Amino acid sequence: MRLENKLNGVSKNLLQAAVVLWFVITAPWAAAAEKISSVRVWNAPDNTRVVFDLSGPVKHQLFTLENPNRVVIDIAGAQKTNALDLVEIKGGPLVNVRSAPQGNGTLRVVLDLDRKLNPKSFLLKPGDQYGNRLVIDLESLSGRVAGNSAAGKPQAAAKPKPTVTKSYSGISGGRDIVVAIDAGHGGEDPGAIGAKGTREKDVVLQIARRLYNVLQAEKGIKPVLIRNGDYFLPLAARRDTARKKYNSDLFVSIHADAFSNRNAKGASVFALSRSGATSTLARVLAEKENQSDAIGGVNIDNADVMVTSVIYDLAMEGSMEHSIKVGSLVLREMGSVTRLHKPHLEQAGFAVLKSPDIPSILVETGFISNPAEENNLRSKDHQVKLSRAISRGIIAYFDQHPPPGTYIAMRKQHLQATRHRITSGETLSTIAVRYRVNLASLMQYNDLNDSDVIRVGQVLRIPNS
Repeated sequence: MRLENKLNGVSKNLLQAAVVLWFVITAPWAAAAEKISSVRVWNAPDNTRVVFDLSGPVKHQLFTLENPNRVVIDIAGAQKTNALDLVEIKGGPLVNVRSAPQGNGTLRVVLDLDRKLNPKSFLLKPGDQYGNRLVIDLESLSGRVAGNSAAGKPQAAAKPKPTVTKSYSGISGGRDIVVAIDAGHGGEDPGAIGAKGTREKDVVLQIARRLYNVLQAEKGIKPVLIRNGDYFLPLAARRDTARKKYNSDLFVSIHADAFSNRNAKGASVFALSRSGATSTLARVLAEKENQSDAIGGVNIDNADVMVTSVIYDLAMEGSMEHSIKVGSLVLREMGSVTRLHKPHLEQAGFAVLKSPDIPSILVETGFISNPAEENNLRSKDHQVKLSRAISRGIIAYFDQHPPPGTYIAMRKQHLQATRHRITSGETLSTIAVRYRVNLASLMQYNDLNDSDVIRVGQVLRIPNS
């Protein structure tokens, strides 16, 4: 009996030791397990981004499966949470998100897709309003116009601009002037946030759409929206989309300031600077706006950026001169509808403006950090006033400097043509001979038909011979 008690005591001690050993082995793993606090989905025209917000750093592996199409992500040492069951699917190719813990302590997440896509993944360290993140980019197989891979590489020349036949008072030919409107930030990157929770990315998209509508009504101008939804675009992708996809004649990036001093107020217009910012605020704003890639998640090769900057510098002079011209005209018009931070155009090293062959400006519509201006930026009436003012500046610039071969250039040439006042005894034929122009061209230029009668004192426009 005494031996049996001793054996029972040894068994209890062994059991207790085993339990303690199990806790010693498993406790570090349990403590190290990271939680997924939320899952966010952003749909862009050429890709879908899925972001896992994490409580700490993790390691992961990714692979794809077909029939049906799936992307599988194994996240080591991560816990399954309710966030994985409450993912808001916003349309697009992502159909469903499933997850289940594996026996080796890994959490498996499966993204069900409605088509085959090219997945890319990367981890982001904590910064600003975000903690650790695992980002999955699901890109279309046809490829994007410009993406993360284009962020630091030299840009190819834009395609020749297509000719679109137009008609103006008998003059045909000429293409539309293409204006690329870039709403800053978006998706993963909310931009500045006002005291009432107004997000820069929302306000500037609204203003960009209003500017699009105003310019669309202008004959000879074709506006395009670089971002027309709530999704993230790298800075280089914005430039490349304007150049390679749309062959734009002008790039306008719309933003809303924020500053630590809530009393700071007023709109500004910026052009690129190669020799430093024109003010401390300009430098601070440029540095902040250039952080967009870091917030949204772009890996940039610094060596490539150095090479690219040299290439840019060689081609930048002409576009920078015209950037200053159009920016000054836009600023003048904005001053008629809102307070200006400074009465002159400023310059700083905004990365989004570094297109070597397109005049580019950045419009800060006001300080969203200023309570009064936050209210204005939320106002539909104020947004309309701003968009009309910006459009007037753009139109004034192209009236003065229309690109050759455009409809507006031909219209300007038409309006500046030689004028002739008809005197007694003159005929269309004698006038055509005098100015060495074709009779049919003279009639077409003045919207005249064979049945029309000309009168003494009537003024004709004479086309260039």
